[in-house]
Amino acid sequence: INSAAKNYDLNTGAILSDVNYGNSGALTNQFGGQGGIQYQFTPKIMGYATISRGFKPGGFNANTLSNAIQLRAFKPEWLLSYEAGLKTMLFGDRLRLNAAAFYYDYHDKQEFGTQFVGAPFGILGGYVTAPRSHIYGVEADMEAHPFRGLTLTQNFGFERGFYDEYMAPNRNAIIAKYAVTGIYYPIYTNYAGYSIPMPTLTLSGAAVYKLPIGSKYNLTFDIDYNYRGSQTQALYIGQGGIYRAPAYALFNGFVTFSAPKQHWSVSVYSQNLADRKYWTGFGTQANFYGVVPGAPRFVGGKISLVY
Repeated sequence: INSAAKNYDLNTGAILSDVNYGNSGALTNQFGGQGGIQYQFTPKIMGYATISRGFKPGGFNANTLSNAIQLRAFKPEWLLSYEAGLKTMLFGDRLRLNAAAFYYDYHDKQEFGTQFVGAPFGILGGYVTAPRSHIYGVEADMEAHPFRGLTLTQNFGFERGFYDEYMAPNRNAIIAKYAVTGIYYPIYTNYAGYSIPMPTLTLSGAAVYKLPIGSKYNLTFDIDYNYRGSQTQALYIGQGGIYRAPAYALFNGFVTFSAPKQHWSVSVYSQNLADRKYWTGFGTQANFYGVVPGAPRFVGGKISLVY
């Protein structure tokens, strides 16, 4: 039992050790805001540029504490965001096309990493801060109405991220050294230039067609998809390259028969039509690695009544 920063034996009540947790705080004296400009090139084309500053509060780890070092506060995270783009309506408002480029300049980015605590634990997990890092990318979205009843949408995203400044315990090197010497040595590595795990490319889109049946009914068909590019999975900063989450594309769809004036509809739908096997997350414990699988194909139906 831990009480008043001491460990007690459950049976005798004797003090086993003084872990000296002490006091800890993480002040967040920060501010946020945004400034920007926009210009209407034509009645249907607008350009803009913005600069924003945002932040997340600091904090401290309070989960499965084994060493006082784990309770050290981590700093607030803040960033400067730069974005510029265009918003358009073209071809008689049949095509909406928006595009933007962005750059995020992170300071003290909060990450789940490792802390060197020495014997008997060596290294323990916890939230830490990477002093400098950045993410950049482009994104675009489109909505088109080629003819009455048909709507096409498409979204595109590309991004990359890198650490610019970060000295941290090298988990793999510390474990390897301990295996040889039986002593935990503090081995640190500069992870400047290492990529931040994230999918580089993401896509999504849909085609929806509404077919009137007489004057009272509609039949609506939908097919949509989303694609997520591959990404290196790592629980700790600098642990990249253990394995790579493969890219995957999922397809969904539905058919709806409705009577708008009578306020009812009947739908049949399916998620993951191709029954694609994929995974969305991962976990690790010691030398064991596991993944979280995504949902398999699901087919269902629903009846809706609105009053």
